[in-house]
Amino acid sequence: MKSFTRKAAQSVGVDITPLLDVVFQLLLFFILTSALVQPSIELDLPESGEESEAIEAELVISADSEGRVFFNDQSIAREEIEDALRSFAEQKSGGEVILRVDSAASYGDFFFILDASRNAGMKNLHLAYEEE
Repeated sequence: MKSFTRKAAQSVGVDITPLLDVVFQLLLFFILTSALVQPSIELDLPESGEESEAIEAELVISADSEGRVFFNDQSIAREEIEDALRSFAEQKSGGEVILRVDSAASYGDFFFILDASRNAGMKNLHLAYEEE
């Protein structure tokens, strides 16, 4: 006598767990990298009607309206600016530097940083501004 047993129905489908893992990792990556692209120091930069190309800088010097100076988002004392620029110029002879100065900053602070960079031997200094 033959006996027939019923086989359990096999579900046919795609396991999407690995797909969701990849999607969440990509989402996290893009969120974190977009947060790092924006400068963390809020400045009101001067506006200009001229368009320019984006520059990848190795150093960003920022000066806010209160007279504070930042090197790549790290606060630095005024007395240390020229020495820090000189050591950067020695390490990276052709390094690109962007100067971001708040439009409400004093004219003297702006020229203090320009003089310090000239005395330190900086060659590639670019001024940041907002496009209209």
